[in-house]
This record gives sequence, C-alpha cells and structure tokens, in this order.
Amino acid sequence: MLVKVVEGVAVTADKDGGLRAWDLKSRSLIAQIGIGSFGSDAAPSCIAVDEAEFERGLLDLALGFDDGSFGVWRLFTAEKRLTRRYRHGKSSSGELIAMAFSYPYLLTATEAVLVLLYTFEVPSVTETGGTVHHRPGTTTPAASGKLSSPYLLTSLDSHTSRPPLALSIRRAGRATVASVAYTFSTWRGWSIGIQDLHIHEPASSKASAPEITTTRIAYATPVEMDGVSHAPLTPPATPRRGRRDGNPDLGSSTTPTAADSQTPEHGPTTLCYTHPYLLATLPDNTLVLHMCTSTASSLSISDGIRLWGHTSGISDAEITARGKAVSVSTQGEEMRVWELEGRSAGVGSRSVEIRPWQSPSSGGDRGNLAGDGGPYLGDPAGGWDGRRNWVGFDDEMVIVLKEGKGSRESLMVYDFT
Repeated sequence: MLVKVVEGVAVTADKDGGLRAWDLKSRSLIAQIGIGSFGSDAAPSCIAVDEAEFERGLLDLALGFDDGSFGVWRLFTAEKRLTRRYRHGKSSSGELIAMAFSYPYLLTATEAVLVLLYTFEVPSVTETGGTVHHRPGTTTPAASGKLSSPYLLTSLDSHTSRPPLALSIRRAGRATVASVAYTFSTWRGWSIGIQDLHIHEPASSKASAPEITTTRIAYATPVEMDGVSHAPLTPPATPRRGRRDGNPDLGSSTTPTAADSQTPEHGPTTLCYTHPYLLATLPDNTLVLHMCTSTASSLSISDGIRLWGHTSGISDAEITARGKAVSVSTQGEEMRVWELEGRSAGVGSRSVEIRPWQSPSSGGDRGNLAGDGGPYLGDPAGGWDGRRNWVGFDDEMVIVLKEGKGSRESLMVYDFT
C-alpha cells in the first residue's frame, strides 16, 4: 500500500482497493476509484501529490506502476469524488520507484535510475534540428478536466547512481526547480548527490516548450566504510534531450541496475528531500541531515549532521519544509519527531519520542482506516508484532502504515489534538 497525507486527508493506493481518500478526523472514506487499465495487471509502486489547489478543495495525485506506466487523478473533497485525468501506457524502461508532481510538471524515476521530466502543458510549436513542428490543438484541462499526453522535456540517465533516491519539484522565483537526490558509491564508501534542473517558461506564450536553462550538481562529503575498496565512480550523466514529437516512446533503458553493479550494499536505506532539508536513514539506527543551498548561480550540500535517538532499525522518515521530521522503527512502537531547524555542525539534533496512548472510551469503536483485518486505528494494544513500512504526518497527526501477519496492512493514526 502507498500512502500520502495532506492536511487531515490520507490518500492510499493499492492494487486491490484502488485509489482511496480518507478523512483522518472521522476515519471515514471520502472517495474511491479503480486504478487499473484495460489488459494491465500492474501494481502501484510510487505516489506523489500536488496540493497547490487544496485550499480550493482540489488535490491532484500521480501514481507510478511496476510496469513503468503512470497516471494522474484528481480528488474533489467537497463533492467526495475521484476522477482520472490521464493514464500513460507501460514502458520497457522498468518499474517506477519515485515521482514528484507539481502541475504542469511531472518527474519520474525508474529502478535503473532513469529520470524523466514531463510537462502537461504541451507546446503547440517545437523545434528539432532547425525544423519547426506545429502540433494540432489539444483539449485543455480547464475545459474537461482531462490532461493531454505529456511532453518529454528531458531525461537523465546515470550509470553510477543507485537507489534510494528522492524527487522534488518546487517554485523558486520565476523558475521551477526539479531536483533529484540520489546515492552513489565512492572509492572507499558512499556519498549523496543532488542535481537541480531550472525550468523557465517561454517569455512570449505557451506555444513553445519550457526551457531548462541551468543544470547544477552538488555532492556531500563522502562517507568512508571500513574494508571497502573498489574503483571510484563518476558523477551522473548530463541531461539529454527527449524526442520532440510531444508523445515520446520511452524505449528501452540500457542503464545497469543496482543488482548488476559490483558495488557493495552500503549507505542510506531511504532518502527524503524537501528543500532545504535532505534526510537519509542509515542501517546503524541513525539519520543524517544535510542542508541544501540553491541559488540561480550555485548549489551546495552541507556536511551531514548525525541524528541519534533510535534504538532499532529505522523503516522510514518524512520531512516538511517547516523543519520537522518523523521517523519510525521497523519493529516496535518507536517513533520520533525531530526539530531540524537551527541545527549546526557538531550539534546532535534533539528529538521527542512518541509514545502511543489511547483513551479507554475510544478503544472499541474505531475500525481500520485501510487494510484487511488489522488492529484498530490508533490502538497499539491491537498488537505491535508487525512491520512498520511508512510514516507520514501533518501538524496534528502522525500516520504509520503497519504490515501485520498475512501481509494485512492498516494505517495507525496518532492524533495530538
């Protein structure tokens, strides 16, 4: 199951239940829709949300699938309905493992670290090799809510970086910045890199394609591992332009996967990035926080600050731009809230452990938010014998995805109000 949380609304996606939206306060289902396409048996593998219109009651959702396909849906919170806006066919490039969505831009990444940047505002005029191509008119989202086939702006194809990675799209002044945070191996260990693509809209009209004016790359100080020695790897490749017909065929990827590499498995287990915070979880029960500084002329990553506090393996973590993070252990009821702002080199970040508690009056009248036969919502007494696979939060709640016996999944909601 995949989960995203936006201001009291949880969105879940799984193969059987489809796409569902839940009201976290009332623990009730807002809307549900199937996500399959004709002749496809693909399961969702990554999810992203665009909450730019959430105050108007609209939430746009993007789903990636294990066959390389993806789609976009819209939630109407007031009308309590979900609609499909676009569905892209499968690709031979492999499973999608990460996405970022901020209309009109969609950023996707495959397991082989092939990163593709699309725009849904398809230009009517494009240029390839000195030849100008005019596209026929297409249906606009304002008219029908449906989206035209996206236009591939560029692709990043790396032979050296490997999962985990994190994608981000944000506004920065008059530009839009698409970012890829990734892991790569060094001579005696590993490091974290980040690449920014600065996208500028055409000055005259929407007739021309947006232009990627700047590409910047930065690396954190490498972390050395005892007993590790292998050939150093080079930085990721620079972008290469996609096909200019506006409806690209992603084609086959020749990039080797992590399984094909001779690189030992070490380094972060997960990455999460919300500018300026870049957070990595490590196998030794700690996290590492990096601060990213991005301007029109430079990009840099600070040295890592080690965050101590967990006493068991960390399953996942999530951060917000307001400078808070939540992490959850794989086993047991260990969750921690981290204050990231004001951290400086050499100072360990302070964190607060979350200890679940439930009022006796609410013990028997809450059902599962999602899943099949798991413990009651917010009821740790229902059994902490399962695995915690995901954590998310907003200003008032922490939400943990628990996998119990028989792969049954439930969302555990902890309300601070």
